[in-house]
Amino acid sequence: MQKPIYLIALPFICFGITFIISSCSGNKTNTQREEKKETTRDKPVGSVITDKHVKIPNSSLYIIPPAGFAVDELSGTLAQTNGTAHYMQMQILAGYTKEKLFSEFKSEADKNFPGSWKEEAVSIAGHNATIYHNKTAAYSQYYMAFADGYTDEMIIANYEESEAATGKEMYEALKTVVVKK
Repeated sequence: MQKPIYLIALPFICFGITFIISSCSGNKTNTQREEKKETTRDKPVGSVITDKHVKIPNSSLYIIPPAGFAVDELSGTLAQTNGTAHYMQMQILAGYTKEKLFSEFKSEADKNFPGSWKEEAVSIAGHNATIYHNKTAAYSQYYMAFADGYTDEMIIANYEESEAATGKEMYEALKTVVVKK
Protein backbone atom coordinates (compact mmCIF):
# COMPACT_ATOMS: atom_id res chain seq x y z
CA MET A 1 0.00 0.00 0.00
CA GLN A 2 1.21 3.39 -0.92
CA LYS A 3 1.29 6.20 1.59
CA PRO A 4 -0.56 9.33 0.55
CA ILE A 5 1.81 11.98 -0.79
CA TYR A 6 0.95 14.50 1.92
CA LEU A 7 2.22 12.06 4.59
CA ILE A 8 5.54 11.77 2.78
CA ALA A 9 5.80 15.55 2.35
CA LEU A 10 4.67 16.31 5.93
CA PRO A 11 8.14 16.01 7.51
CA PHE A 12 9.56 18.31 4.83
CA ILE A 13 6.77 20.83 5.32
CA CYS A 14 7.26 20.77 9.13
CA PHE A 15 10.99 21.22 8.68
CA GLY A 16 10.40 24.12 6.27
CA ILE A 17 7.96 25.86 8.62
CA THR A 18 10.31 25.36 11.58
CA PHE A 19 13.20 26.74 9.53
CA ILE A 20 11.20 29.81 8.44
CA ILE A 21 9.98 30.54 11.97
CA SER A 22 13.46 30.19 13.46
CA SER A 23 14.89 32.39 10.71
CA CYS A 24 12.29 35.08 11.33
CA SER A 25 12.78 35.00 15.08
CA GLY A 26 16.55 35.16 14.54
CA ASN A 27 16.10 38.28 12.40
CA LYS A 28 13.90 39.79 15.05
CA THR A 29 16.59 39.16 17.64
CA ASN A 30 19.22 40.72 15.37
CA THR A 31 16.94 43.67 14.72
CA GLN A 32 16.36 44.10 18.44
CA ARG A 33 20.13 43.96 19.02
CA GLU A 34 20.68 46.66 16.36
CA GLU A 35 17.97 48.85 17.90
CA LYS A 36 19.56 48.40 21.31
CA LYS A 37 22.97 49.41 19.90
CA GLU A 38 21.45 52.55 18.43
CA THR A 39 19.83 53.58 21.70
CA THR A 40 22.93 52.90 23.79
CA ARG A 41 25.45 54.71 21.57
CA ASP A 42 27.23 57.66 23.07
CA LYS A 43 25.20 60.72 22.31
CA PRO A 44 26.75 64.19 22.36
CA VAL A 45 26.71 65.73 25.78
CA GLY A 46 24.09 68.41 26.04
CA SER A 47 25.46 71.92 25.81
CA VAL A 48 24.86 73.53 29.17
CA ILE A 49 25.39 77.23 29.67
CA THR A 50 26.49 77.91 33.22
CA ASP A 51 26.53 81.17 35.14
CA LYS A 52 30.27 81.39 34.33
CA HIS A 53 29.64 81.47 30.58
CA VAL A 54 29.69 84.83 28.84
CA LYS A 55 28.15 85.48 25.43
CA ILE A 56 30.54 86.55 22.71
CA PRO A 57 28.87 89.63 21.19
CA ASN A 58 26.96 89.22 17.91
CA SER A 59 26.91 85.44 18.19
CA SER A 60 25.18 82.48 19.75
CA LEU A 61 28.49 81.36 21.27
CA TYR A 62 29.13 81.28 25.01
CA ILE A 63 32.53 80.82 26.64
CA ILE A 64 33.99 80.76 30.13
CA PRO A 65 36.65 83.43 29.56
CA PRO A 66 39.91 83.80 31.44
CA ALA A 67 39.88 86.21 34.39
CA GLY A 68 39.96 89.86 33.37
CA PHE A 69 37.80 89.56 30.23
CA ALA A 70 34.54 91.45 29.76
CA VAL A 71 32.10 92.20 26.95
CA ASP A 72 33.08 95.28 24.96
CA GLU A 73 29.90 96.35 23.16
CA LEU A 74 31.71 99.12 21.28
CA SER A 75 34.07 96.74 19.49
CA GLY A 76 31.71 93.73 19.57
CA THR A 77 34.29 91.57 21.31
CA LEU A 78 34.89 89.81 24.58
CA ALA A 79 38.07 91.66 25.52
CA GLN A 80 40.73 91.75 28.16
CA THR A 81 40.03 94.79 30.36
CA ASN A 82 43.73 95.58 30.84
CA GLY A 83 45.28 94.53 27.56
CA THR A 84 44.60 93.95 23.88
CA ALA A 85 43.63 90.25 23.87
CA HIS A 86 40.07 89.52 22.76
CA TYR A 87 37.61 86.98 21.38
CA MET A 88 35.33 87.70 18.48
CA GLN A 89 32.80 85.84 16.41
CA MET A 90 33.44 85.01 12.78
CA GLN A 91 30.97 83.88 10.15
CA ILE A 92 32.10 82.18 6.94
CA LEU A 93 31.62 84.40 3.91
CA ALA A 94 29.26 83.33 1.14
CA GLY A 95 30.94 81.02 -1.35
CA TYR A 96 33.43 79.69 1.20
CA THR A 97 33.61 76.48 3.14
CA LYS A 98 35.56 76.03 6.36
CA GLU A 99 38.07 73.94 4.46
CA LYS A 100 38.61 76.59 1.78
CA LEU A 101 38.80 79.42 4.31
CA PHE A 102 41.33 77.67 6.55
CA SER A 103 43.32 76.52 3.52
CA GLU A 104 43.73 80.16 2.53
CA PHE A 105 44.63 81.16 6.11
CA LYS A 106 47.20 78.35 6.24
CA SER A 107 48.70 79.37 2.91
CA GLU A 108 49.02 82.97 4.10
CA ALA A 109 50.55 81.92 7.42
CA ASP A 110 53.03 79.58 5.71
CA LYS A 111 54.05 82.37 3.34
CA ASN A 112 54.45 85.12 5.96
CA PHE A 113 55.29 83.17 9.14
CA PRO A 114 56.53 79.69 8.15
CA GLY A 115 55.84 77.02 10.73
CA SER A 116 53.32 79.08 12.69
CA TRP A 117 50.23 77.17 11.47
CA LYS A 118 49.06 74.36 13.75
CA GLU A 119 45.82 72.35 13.85
CA GLU A 120 44.34 70.32 16.67
CA ALA A 121 41.16 68.23 16.61
CA VAL A 122 39.28 68.46 19.91
CA SER A 123 35.94 67.43 21.38
CA ILE A 124 34.00 70.24 23.02
CA ALA A 125 30.81 69.39 24.93
CA GLY A 126 30.57 66.19 22.87
CA HIS A 127 31.02 67.97 19.52
CA ASN A 128 33.95 67.68 17.13
CA ALA A 129 35.89 70.88 16.59
CA THR A 130 39.26 72.02 15.32
CA ILE A 131 41.45 74.67 16.89
CA TYR A 132 43.88 76.36 14.51
CA HIS A 133 46.82 78.49 15.64
CA ASN A 134 48.87 80.95 13.62
CA LYS A 135 50.71 84.23 13.67
CA THR A 136 49.84 87.40 11.79
CA ALA A 137 51.65 90.73 11.61
CA ALA A 138 49.63 92.08 14.55
CA TYR A 139 48.64 89.09 16.69
CA SER A 140 48.94 85.43 17.41
CA GLN A 141 45.55 83.86 16.82
CA TYR A 142 43.45 80.84 17.60
CA TYR A 143 40.50 79.98 15.39
CA MET A 144 37.99 77.49 16.68
CA ALA A 145 35.48 75.91 14.31
CA PHE A 146 33.08 73.03 14.90
CA ALA A 147 33.56 70.21 12.43
CA ASP A 148 30.27 68.37 12.98
CA GLY A 149 27.73 71.00 11.95
CA TYR A 150 27.03 72.10 15.55
CA THR A 151 27.26 75.71 14.34
CA ASP A 152 28.73 77.64 11.41
CA GLU A 153 29.94 80.38 13.71
CA MET A 154 33.58 80.36 14.66
CA ILE A 155 35.64 82.13 17.28
CA ILE A 156 38.84 84.07 16.76
CA ALA A 157 41.04 84.58 19.82
CA ASN A 158 43.62 87.33 19.29
CA TYR A 159 46.54 88.07 21.62
CA GLU A 160 49.93 89.70 21.33
CA GLU A 161 52.83 87.32 21.16
CA SER A 162 54.33 88.94 24.25
CA GLU A 163 51.22 87.75 26.15
CA ALA A 164 51.90 84.02 25.78
CA ALA A 165 50.39 83.21 29.20
CA THR A 166 47.18 85.00 28.22
CA GLY A 167 47.20 83.10 24.91
CA LYS A 168 47.40 79.77 26.76
CA GLU A 169 44.46 80.78 29.00
CA MET A 170 42.46 81.82 25.93
CA TYR A 171 43.22 78.50 24.27
CA GLU A 172 42.00 76.55 27.32
CA ALA A 173 38.85 78.72 27.48
CA LEU A 174 38.00 77.77 23.87
CA LYS A 175 37.31 74.26 25.16
CA THR A 176 34.38 75.61 27.22
CA VAL A 177 32.40 76.99 24.27
CA VAL A 178 28.73 76.12 23.94
CA VAL A 179 26.13 77.29 21.48
CA LYS A 180 22.68 78.55 22.30
CA LYS A 181 20.60 78.41 19.14
